Amino acid sequence: MFMLMIHGISASLSLLLFIPLFLYARGGHAPVYDVTAFGAVSDTTLLSTEAFQRAVDACAADGGGTVWVPAGNYLCTTVILKSNVNLHLDAGATVYASRKVSDYEGFRRKVGAADTGESEVLLGAFDAENISVTGTGTLHCRAERIGYRRKPQTAVTDSVTGREIANAARYGVDYQSKFRKVPPCPGAISFVGCTGVSIRDIRVVESSFWSVHLQWCEWVTVDGVYITSNRHNGVNADGLDIDGCSHVMVSNCRIDTGDDALCLKTTRQGGKTLPCSQITITNCVLTSSSAALKIGTESHADFENITVSNCVIDKANLGLNMIIRDGGSARNILFSNIAISTCRKETFWWGNGDPVWFTVQKRGDGSSGTIENVTLSHIIAHGQSRIRLEGFSRRIRNIRLNDVQLFMEPEDAVDKRSRNGCLFDGVDKLSLVDCEVNWNMQHPEPTWESAYLFRHVDGLQLVRTYGDCAPGSQYPAFRYEQVDHIRTTD
Repeated sequence: MFMLMIHGISASLSLLLFIPLFLYARGGHAPVYDVTAFGAVSDTTLLSTEAFQRAVDACAADGGGTVWVPAGNYLCTTVILKSNVNLHLDAGATVYASRKVSDYEGFRRKVGAADTGESEVLLGAFDAENISVTGTGTLHCRAERIGYRRKPQTAVTDSVTGREIANAARYGVDYQSKFRKVPPCPGAISFVGCTGVSIRDIRVVESSFWSVHLQWCEWVTVDGVYITSNRHNGVNADGLDIDGCSHVMVSNCRIDTGDDALCLKTTRQGGKTLPCSQITITNCVLTSSSAALKIGTESHADFENITVSNCVIDKANLGLNMIIRDGGSARNILFSNIAISTCRKETFWWGNGDPVWFTVQKRGDGSSGTIENVTLSHIIAHGQSRIRLEGFSRRIRNIRLNDVQLFMEPEDAVDKRSRNGCLFDGVDKLSLVDCEVNWNMQHPEPTWESAYLFRHVDGLQLVRTYGDCAPGSQYPAFRYEQVDHIRTTD
């Protein structure tokens, strides 16, 4: 009898404890909508898209709350998030993208009359407010890719990579092999024109297109997110693309991708383009077979007031990269406290193992922007190529390097590309303070030349800047070609 009474008390106490928790979860302040209650099933042979959408719509209709995806494996196509809805992927929850083109026929992402090129997406939102994707679950897009060979003349005439491809041809290296996506080609997340966006802690795996694309959004937080795509063949599978957004904070993310890991863009769609401004990126680890952190190449509007700090770039083909081509300008940008490691990748990827490459080169007959007011400070870089700033179609202005150390490492590839430690070409008002180039003396490359090459520079200041000539090189450590107004201080 005594034990039965204790058991009864215990059961009653459990019920009393459960009821208020249930009421809080389902009640007025934080309602929760379980996708399985709306028909979603943990079965990757059956689509749960409609069930997910019903849960989102019900949540939005009730004023907002959380749509909960419990542990399980779900198959979906496009789900549209609505204002005031948090999609929470629980631990052990994976949402897989369908691999059937016909499953996406009801949704084709457009802005105005212009197709963005992103024909499928797993999770989308348009002009929504206060939306979020949280939890430690996964969005898995199941990308498929195949190899092909491009035409030689198309490769060699490319304005960005033409020099490198021509060099590969001289060495007899295959430069025609490449990869393309197999439809359908969904990205994981595409939010357009949204305000108050939060993406936290989720995993995004193997998108066919840009993994997380935020276009024309403001007041954005991306924190603790892990994004990955195949390093060898993951073409177009960028990690995080911030496109014409403002007031953005990116922190504590790990992005390991084939194409660009973290990229700021200002695309033009349907005649509309917006600047990227007020952007903070910190405490991230980035790896890419293309650029780890890139501004451009789509640059129809400006990039301004941007800081990147306390980051690690690991085994990227390009470390810090700006390619300004479409008339917009990049200005007021700070890079600080960054450790960079770069190495050469396959020929079809952009990059030479450069720790830093900034360039202005207009696209076709279009207008040309510029790069100005940029500071790089407290940077240690080990690279298989150089730090290079090249103002081709318009000069780069007001660049400062402070406490930047470059360690030149031998190239793994046969087609040697590396020449000088630092190349500055077409720059006005350039300052180097406490900078140094160090050569790998045990494994020197025969193509190495000068520690620094300054070409077409006006207004150069060197303060406690050091470097020796490369091992076995006939060139001086510091080389000047058409440089005006030089000031040096030990």
